[in-house]
Amino acid sequence: MKLAGCAAVCRQGAGVLRRLGGLHRFMGWRRALLTDSGGFQMVSLLELAEITEQGVRFRSPYDGSECMLTPEHSMEIQNAIGADIMMQLDDVVHSTTDGPRVREAMLRTTRWLDRCIAAHGRPSEQNLFPIVQGGLDPQLRRESVRQLTERQVPGFAIGGLSGGEDKSHFWRMVTISTDGLPRDKPRYLMGVGVATDLVVCSALGCDMFDCVYPTRTALTRRGLFAVLCGDGCGSDGGC
Repeated sequence: MKLAGCAAVCRQGAGVLRRLGGLHRFMGWRRALLTDSGGFQMVSLLELAEITEQGVRFRSPYDGSECMLTPEHSMEIQNAIGADIMMQLDDVVHSTTDGPRVREAMLRTTRWLDRCIAAHGRPSEQNLFPIVQGGLDPQLRRESVRQLTERQVPGFAIGGLSGGEDKSHFWRMVTISTDGLPRDKPRYLMGVGVATDLVVCSALGCDMFDCVYPTRTALTRRGLFAVLCGDGCGSDGGC
């Protein structure tokens, strides 16, 4: 199970889950949990985020309050959640972005990885994955893979893709990424869930996937369903 929980926990703080004994205990979930770092909100909430070398400053869409998410804070939150696999805080840009910003994000992701490794409080219990970045630039992708594989980590994630780019570019970047990653460690492709992509990217060497698509299309037996705010209709009993 994946939890994109860091942005949500930012509202309450890591102490809440720490007092509850972690998310496994709170949910009664005895299987694997994976948490994202909160980095994707740099794309999904771009108009509410300011990115600096220190970290990402978010403005809450609920009450306008500010939350500073640093690599260290991301590790604190994910350690409190107790996920089996956690993501580093990465500098995420939209997959179709080009120019100097892509290189800046790739290099910053590596620097933030080192800060995450240093701040990781439970390395023997929780697995920290770095995230390959580099946009659609083959050279930057290869450089990101080279830098990340120099670190001692238990697995790798491939990020910054599946954001509307042409499929041929997407599959090429996946190939470049997996070609340089160790075959004896998990390779997790982030944000991918369409059936064709699952088949193709499995063949290209990816082991793990996550996406909101299956959940959203499985909410009813008919697929997508428009729900209005405050709509009190019942659940789909035939689902």
